[in-house]
Formats: sequence, C-alpha cells, structure tokens
Amino acid sequence: MSQDIRAFFNEKAPFWDAMQEVPEGKLRALLSELPIVRGGVILDVGSGTGVLIPFLRELFAPFLIVELDIAEAMLAEARKKFGDDGIRYVHGDAKEVVFAETFDAIICYSSFPHFEDKEGTLRHLLAFLKDGGVFAILHTASREYINALHAQNEVTRNHLLPEGDEVARMLAGLGLSVLIVRDTPEEYLVAGLKKGVQ
Repeated sequence: MSQDIRAFFNEKAPFWDAMQEVPEGKLRALLSELPIVRGGVILDVGSGTGVLIPFLRELFAPFLIVELDIAEAMLAEARKKFGDDGIRYVHGDAKEVVFAETFDAIICYSSFPHFEDKEGTLRHLLAFLKDGGVFAILHTASREYINALHAQNEVTRNHLLPEGDEVARMLAGLGLSVLIVRDTPEEYLVAGLKKGVQ
C-alpha cells in the first residue's frame, strides 16, 4: 500500500472512532455466518482501531488475535482500548508482512478496497491460512455506497470494492472453496475455505 494511504489513516486515527458508526447487529450477524473454529488464531487485516476485537472475542473466543494495519497510529488507538492480552499488533503492508504463525481465519473488514494489488495481496495472505481455515471480506454497507464514499477523497478515489463474483473468482483461482458470495444493497460478504491437501 502506498505511503499516501498510510498518512491518510494515521492523520485520522485519533478521531476515527468518533467518525464511525458501527452497525453492531449487522456486523455480528455477518461474522456469525463464518465457520471459524473457537479458540483459534485470527488475523484481522486492515484492523484500524480494533473494531472487530470485541466481536471476535464474543463469537469465537480466539487464543490470539493479530491486528495488522499499515497505519501505526490506528494500531496505537486499538492498543489503548484493548491492551495486549490475547492480541498482537503488527504494523505493515498486508502484501509484505511475513507472519511467524498460520491462521484459522483471516478477515478483511472494511479494508479490501485499499489493497492496490488485490490478487497479489490475497495470494500472500493465503499462504498463512491453515488448511480448513476461513478467509472473508466483509462490509456492513453496499459496494455502491463504499465506492461512492471513496470517490469523494483524492487519496481513496481509486480504492474500489470489486463485484462479489469477481472476488469469488479470485479466491477460487487461488485454491479456495467459495462458501458465500453476497453483494447486495445492504451488505457485502465473500468468504472461502482453504482446501486441505487431498
């Protein structure tokens, strides 16, 4: 990801939570559809200020949540709220970070449009997903709404969320079994399962 997007989110980090309204019921419902094992290790990609953390804890009781973000100020805000118990914070680009562990689930919540090389980033991340693990891209708003919102800012105007079917084809091409493709006026969810070696 470019330094422009890092600077953009670092600048907004102290005010981010006040600017956002999280539709808790919708987010909880979307996450509940994912067949993520309890007590596992979850990677939250483009984690921002840690919006997903309480939902992941409630639904999946993970042993470890790894928060990954390109904006270190966003991670600092998350750490202020949630501390370090059961959480590791990683500053870096999703296409480049090499992890010491593998994950039972990798979730991109409200972050996928910001990946400049979407397929390349997916390929890199999927190398760290366990066999049988879940990969999911989700938004609590429509693709049209998100793309229109991003178009309003010079830094994010080309950060588009592709059609769900297009993302599903990417995941299938990278060896995942596609579980869910939902691209509606209310929400967006594309999820797949990493196939084990036959």
